[in-house]
Amino acid sequence: MVIAGSVNIAHAAGDAEAGAKTFKKCGACHKIGEGAKNSTGPVLTGVIGRQAGTFEGYRYGKSTKAAGEKGLIWSEDLVFEYLENPRNFLRVYLETRKAKSKMKFKLKKEKDRRNVAAYLATFSQKDSIAPKITPEKTSLKADGGTITDFAGKICVTNDSDTTLLFVAEASNGKRSNKALAPKQTHCIASADANGTIGVFENEDALEGCSRLAKTGTPERLVSYTPFDNCAWGS
Repeated sequence: MVIAGSVNIAHAAGDAEAGAKTFKKCGACHKIGEGAKNSTGPVLTGVIGRQAGTFEGYRYGKSTKAAGEKGLIWSEDLVFEYLENPRNFLRVYLETRKAKSKMKFKLKKEKDRRNVAAYLATFSQKDSIAPKITPEKTSLKADGGTITDFAGKICVTNDSDTTLLFVAEASNGKRSNKALAPKQTHCIASADANGTIGVFENEDALEGCSRLAKTGTPERLVSYTPFDNCAWGS
């Protein structure tokens, strides 16, 4: 997945220990760690790998929720970009100058942004947009045609002619990955109305495609071209 517009993706390699010190500037609004609760800003435990605008109980701004619905999943690199200017980041991602961010704070120093992103990653097992294959117990594996009841599930079918890595993710951050041969289907249970589907050439790929998915309505990948140029059907 790549950001729409012209946001540059940096490859952050920060110092988490230094980031913990810089994060004290963020602590007035954001809490992190075991038992953390929403404050002026949402809890940041597990934010790396989470869909934007989805932490339970927090009232996000419309633009942040829209970015999540469009497929924004936080990685270290994207957090690095966001911290420089949250409003401008959302404007580029959503391709509209009307986008706004509730977060007014900015970290101008590149080193500080890299370090904070690295620190946040220590509170999450998901440190990249590109997924690692770690199947969830909630996943449902079957070849095409076997799954007939899609209720309560985010599902995708590979209708391309190539075996690809698919990611089904519920809005609460629960994720399930599966390499699908042509005509195979993959699902994950979801209690919410929406989730996301991602597809990559393999587990080492850094770019792929993503799509907002509705619970109970299976998505179909018709053809695969990276950089969000895939053809979908439903």
